[in-house]
Amino acid sequence: MLLPLLLSLSLAAGDDRAISAAPRFASLQGGETLGVGTTEAAFAAGFSKVSATWAQGLSDAVDLGAVLDFDWVTTELLLGGLYRLLLSPKGDTSSFAARLRGGLYADFGATWAVSENRSDAGLQLAPGVAVSWRTARGVLSLAGDVPLTLTFQRGGGWAVELRGSAAFETPLWGDLLAGARAGVGERWSGSGAPFANDSPRTTVELTALLTYRIL
Repeated sequence: MLLPLLLSLSLAAGDDRAISAAPRFASLQGGETLGVGTTEAAFAAGFSKVSATWAQGLSDAVDLGAVLDFDWVTTELLLGGLYRLLLSPKGDTSSFAARLRGGLYADFGATWAVSENRSDAGLQLAPGVAVSWRTARGVLSLAGDVPLTLTFQRGGGWAVELRGSAAFETPLWGDLLAGARAGVGERWSGSGAPFANDSPRTTVELTALLTYRIL
């Protein structure tokens, strides 16, 4: 539902700023890095997350940035940084990269949707890989990540998740990309971590995306 709507809006823009060619810059969802000095901000909202990401290209192969990610169903929060390293030749139609997100993790313990949830705090590290393809109408991205979480309350706990996602973004106008992302994951939790009594647990994501090139 989200992706057809966003594609329709982009095509309906109809002026000289509307989509007329392939995207002119990389997406933060996939494997293509930004390039030296390029800065982007990306926003996502939907089920079950809202997030904001900022990144800058330090070289043709390396991006560095910051991320704020909030799951409004489980009230889990990640505040930290991101790193992306291009592994394929720069300039190819397809791009492959390794990526890493990590930082402070918090669970505020809401039980309105998941009765087994418990408040907690800790650290999370999420290594992953991403691949993307530039097409005539947008950027298609596939990604896989493995979030690893250590929690501190109730004697400490742990969580490991396998997560996959697919995204498509198309130029809306100017320096703006619009699209959607869908993902699914499986999480295993133990000891005193949230959801240890509901493990393994399947997670699902469907969000709308906006990416803006700042520089």
